[in-house]
Amino acid sequence: MPRPFLSLTAAVIIVLGAVAALDGVARSTAFAQARNPLTGERPAVRPAIPWRNTSWLNTPDGKPLTLTELRGRVVLLNFWTFTCWNCTGALPSLVEFDRRYRDQGLTIIGMHDPEFPPYGGEHDRNNVASALRKYHIEYPNAQDNDHATWDLYDIQYWPSFVLIDRKGEIRYEGYGEFHLGDVTHQEWDSRIRTLLAER
Repeated sequence: MPRPFLSLTAAVIIVLGAVAALDGVARSTAFAQARNPLTGERPAVRPAIPWRNTSWLNTPDGKPLTLTELRGRVVLLNFWTFTCWNCTGALPSLVEFDRRYRDQGLTIIGMHDPEFPPYGGEHDRNNVASALRKYHIEYPNAQDNDHATWDLYDIQYWPSFVLIDRKGEIRYEGYGEFHLGDVTHQEWDSRIRTLLAER
């Protein structure tokens, strides 16, 4: 093969790779902001990223909640879906946190992220509403059907949790099921209380 053709081919591959990389970063703002490009490590504290979900349940008139209007409150994001066994296993703990700490300044937000294609029913607002009633969830929930917020926060697993302090900084992250009274529940309870005590 002639040398100029090889050089052109290599240049095209490099350019396409760069475009794909930039596109990936653009789609995951949190990934770009949250990780050290050399080590891949996330800083312990960093600004939370505003979400833009438009379909909400358990809010007045279905009005979206914004990160800006929640400034001054501690916010616990729960990325879940109602068909996930591990997600539903953690819900009693979240309902308890909401009952115990809402009046002290905690806002729990469920980010409902479907795992299956739309024909599975997870994208349907009525099905999400039924799940909220079934599990006695009274805290706000956003439908994240396109996984936009999931991608912003670089979430990988159901369920996942992001705890944001009163200043809008991410302080704790985690994933996996936990239950009322177990060690992980106690850890999240302690984290919430610590952030609620901060002024």
